[in-house]
Amino acid sequence: MVGSRSTTPPIEVIDAAWPKPWIFFRAFLATVVIFLAFHFAWRTFENAMLVPGLIITGSFAMPLSTVILFVELNARRNVSMFQVSKMVIAGGLLAMIISLLLFEVSDAVTPSWLGRSIGGLVEEPAKVLALLIVASLPRYKYILNGLLFGAAIGAGFAAFESAGYAFVTGVATKDPDIMTTSILFRGLLSPLGHIVWTAMCGGMLWKVKGDQLFRFRMLLNLRFLRVLAIAIVLHMIWNSPLQIPFFGKYLILGLIAWVIVLALVSEGLRELHRGKAKFLRTRSDASATLRPENK
Repeated sequence: MVGSRSTTPPIEVIDAAWPKPWIFFRAFLATVVIFLAFHFAWRTFENAMLVPGLIITGSFAMPLSTVILFVELNARRNVSMFQVSKMVIAGGLLAMIISLLLFEVSDAVTPSWLGRSIGGLVEEPAKVLALLIVASLPRYKYILNGLLFGAAIGAGFAAFESAGYAFVTGVATKDPDIMTTSILFRGLLSPLGHIVWTAMCGGMLWKVKGDQLFRFRMLLNLRFLRVLAIAIVLHMIWNSPLQIPFFGKYLILGLIAWVIVLALVSEGLRELHRGKAKFLRTRSDASATLRPENK
C-alpha cells in the first residue's frame, strides 16, 4: 500500500536491484479459482445471471494479474493502487473509444486487403494517446512508471475487448462452451499482446520524457517511434492470417515484446540506481559543507 504522497518511500531507501515479484502469481491463482467457481455454477445451474460474472472474471483474471506484476516491477513504489485502477478502467475505456473513432476514419482510407491487421495501425496509437491523457503527471517521471501505466491501459483495453468478444460469441452461438473457449484463449494470451505492446511504448516514452512536462515533439523522437513501430508491426502480424502450430505465432510475438519490456525494466532500475547515488552524493556533499572544521 504505497504510492501516495505520504506513503512513497524516499529514494535513498529504494532497492534498485531486480524485484522478486510473486504477488501477481497469487492474484492470478485467486482469480482463476473465482472464474472456475463461476464456470462450475453455470454448468450446474445454467442460470443466465451467472454469465456476466463468468465473462468478467475470465476476461480480467490474466490482465489484472499481469498489471500486478508491473506494480511489483515498479521498484520506485511511487504509484498507488488507486492510480493503477484508474489507468485500467478509465484508460482502457478511453483507449477503446479513441480506437473506435479512428476505425471510423480509417475505414474510408485504408485498403481492404489489410483486413484485421488494420487493428495494429489504429489501436496502438489510440492506446498511446489514452496513456498521455490519463497518465501525463510530472511526479511520475521514471521509466518504470511509464511501463506500469502502459501495462495498465493495455490490460484495461485487453480485458474490455475480451469481455466484448465473449459476449458477442455467447449471443451468436448460444453455446457456453464456445464462449468459455473464447474467454480462455484470449485470457491466456493477453500477457503477450496489448499489455506488453502498450507497456513498451509507455516505458520508452517516459524514458524520452524524463522529468519534463510532456511536449508533442517527444512523440517524434526516433527512439519512441521505433518502439511504437515495433508494437504496430507485432499487432498487425498477430491479427494476420499467418499461423504457426501450437500457438507459435503468438508465443514468438510475445517473446519479442517481453524482451523489449525487460530491457526497459533493466534500464529503469539503472535509472533508479543513478538517482539514488546522485541523492546520496548530494547529501554527503551538503553534510561536508555544513561540518565545522577541525581545529
